[in-house]
Amino acid sequence: MFGLMYPQNSCSTKKNDVDYLYHRKHYCGTCKAIGQNYNQQSRLMLNFDTVFLSELLSRLELEDLNQWDENLQAVNTCFSMPTEKLPFALEYAASASVLLGVLKIEDNLQDEDRFRWKVAKRVYTTPFQKAMEQFKTWGIDTIYIQDWIQQQNEREQAPSSYKSIEKSLDYYAEATAKITAYVFQQGGLRLKHKTDLYQLGYSFGQLMYILDAFEDYEQDLFKGRFNPLAHPSSESVSLHGTQLEQVRSIILSLESEIQNSIQELSIGSVEKDIYCSRLRSNLALRLYKDRVVPKTIKEQISLRWAAAKAFAKLITCQPNTWFRQVNYYVIVVAVFINPQTKTYLPAEGKLQVAGWALFITTVMAGIGITGVIRKNQKERKAEKRKERGFKRLKRRVKNIFSRNNNCCSSCCSSCCNDCCSDCCSSLLDWMCREENLLISLLVIIGIIFIVTVILIILFFLGLL
Repeated sequence: MFGLMYPQNSCSTKKNDVDYLYHRKHYCGTCKAIGQNYNQQSRLMLNFDTVFLSELLSRLELEDLNQWDENLQAVNTCFSMPTEKLPFALEYAASASVLLGVLKIEDNLQDEDRFRWKVAKRVYTTPFQKAMEQFKTWGIDTIYIQDWIQQQNEREQAPSSYKSIEKSLDYYAEATAKITAYVFQQGGLRLKHKTDLYQLGYSFGQLMYILDAFEDYEQDLFKGRFNPLAHPSSESVSLHGTQLEQVRSIILSLESEIQNSIQELSIGSVEKDIYCSRLRSNLALRLYKDRVVPKTIKEQISLRWAAAKAFAKLITCQPNTWFRQVNYYVIVVAVFINPQTKTYLPAEGKLQVAGWALFITTVMAGIGITGVIRKNQKERKAEKRKERGFKRLKRRVKNIFSRNNNCCSSCCSSCCNDCCSDCCSSLLDWMCREENLLISLLVIIGIIFIVTVILIILFFLGLL
């Protein structure tokens, strides 16, 4: 869930980049599998780490991607859904994405009893139950997973008796490690070429939990949230030098364990080096970045805005087209409002879903409005001709008996209410004329565009 296996070439545009295409087919394929097996909203649960699992399962199975459904082979085409049976690697990774995504929401709800997480949990209740049913279909013990979820909640609510950082982290990270190990293991054991991925999954789960606690320490204490590092460090405002190095040492040790597990897999040496390189580079960027302790709300807002811009820039791959610019600003606003949004927006695929949804909604609304206007245009013109004819006759009669023959020149004078009403009717008529219809439509479509952007942002936040 934390982008540990984010590929360095994720922004590649080379069609012959084999590594990029292999990753991208699994990324897009897992996304489409989530949409097909669950619902389109659940595609927000997609993340790089479950995509890594799908890649591993495909490589261990020696799967030929050229045999996949043509819609699964097409990358960055979010609406081309597969028509044939999904490969097991994609189907399993899709279920794991929904499972781990909902567990992350529950963890956030445990830390922050906020309305948005309650809404998110309610929204994803049905996909979560469906994912659990799918695991049961594969013969996977879901009670085991639920027991460890319960233990995780109980451990985080109870006071810790561990004095050392290492023992405390092992204790609190165990539940996440056990669940991740079990998901990895059961996926590997259901391949034709059975492979036990338990140790890889266990180390991977430990690393995710500890890295999350390490990165969020200052923010957690600032907001009063649970953090396993706060107990042995006596809830100091920030980790001091010795503690930082101790946690980094633990994380680097777990990285070494993961790399050793990868090296033992029956996949090509080039692929092993690719995965080890991904992990190494991503950890290096995150372990030694500047740690800023927010002291005021103003500083927190400033840090949040900077983080939102940096994340959006990474996701949209240096925006240089109008479409990517729109994506960029939508993501900046969404992540600024809710920083947890970046957990569920790991790449441009979902931005394209949002962009195309926005485009289609606007176009369809425009077509509908145009049809209604054109359908009623003749009737409106006929009615207005009758009204104008009656009003002309009325004005002529008044002009005969009125001393002020220049009534219509001063349209809003106190003695010419009928003339004023005629002017307003003329304005409405102007908007419906054939030559002015485009301007009216552009104004209406602009309003719909703004409303749609707001709705999409609320959708990303899980409020819709």
